[in-house]
Amino acid sequence: MILEYLQPDPSLLDGLTVLLRGAQHAATLGAAGLVIFALGFGHRLDGTEAARLRRTVLAAIGAGLALSVLALVLRVLVLTAGASATDPDVWAAVLRSRIGDAFWLRGAGLVLLAAVALPWRVGPAVAAVGAALVVGSYAAMGHSTLYGPRQEIVALLVLHLVVVAFWVGSLPPLLWVAGRPDGAAAAVLVRDWSRAATLAVLAMLVTGMLLTWYLTLRLDRILDAWHGWALLAKTLAVLAALALAGWNRLRHTPALARGEAGAGARLAGAIRVEMVFILLAFWAAAEMVSVHPVDYGHRLPG
Repeated sequence: MILEYLQPDPSLLDGLTVLLRGAQHAATLGAAGLVIFALGFGHRLDGTEAARLRRTVLAAIGAGLALSVLALVLRVLVLTAGASATDPDVWAAVLRSRIGDAFWLRGAGLVLLAAVALPWRVGPAVAAVGAALVVGSYAAMGHSTLYGPRQEIVALLVLHLVVVAFWVGSLPPLLWVAGRPDGAAAAVLVRDWSRAATLAVLAMLVTGMLLTWYLTLRLDRILDAWHGWALLAKTLAVLAALALAGWNRLRHTPALARGEAGAGARLAGAIRVEMVFILLAFWAAAEMVSVHPVDYGHRLPG
């Protein structure tokens, strides 16, 4: 939204689309991440936490579906300048485009995510497919479709977003766990999650750097366009969140294991601040994809 209003002729609809896109990313990737956490660590939650996780997954799915539909409507309004927003031919063309591909993949994935909250033996497998569809939908459109090598970029983007989803979706359950009366048991779960998250974060950083290399093409001129500045803002927000996560692992989690008074509350407070930085990163990412990287003539043909 900020970058839109720095343009010569800013558009209110384009600005609102950026905010909506950031909220949509948070809801959809958050829903997928909650499911990934449930598949890996859900069996270690107590009854109250598990029930809360199921409710949160369903709420995130509902928010993701609603925001996806609203984002599609806004996209049509922007593309047609409102003149043909009710034209069925326009809608048919949009739904057959990459925009429509991403919309259908994401919507189908969100619906399948709900299987994790149902008492089915195949529920976890169905929900895992849903998470894959949600994450994969982000490779169906956007800057990644404009540059080659296409296969490598898609693989990097999907792996990057799987890790992002896992990290983001894990924070609400970890926040609840931090409030447990039994600090030692909570610390064991947080510690085990942190070990898995450390490897995941390394993968996120590596894939993020490789994607920047592929999509920017000229790193020495990365700040020649607003895309580079938005990427810088996103990177700073992510690094701040990672610093907090590292502090939690080195300071708050051991304190929780030792049974120090107030350790759970301090851990919960740090997680809340971490969530704020992640929301800022989603906002910066939405700003980033609203503008194009500097083009040096390496776009894919067609």
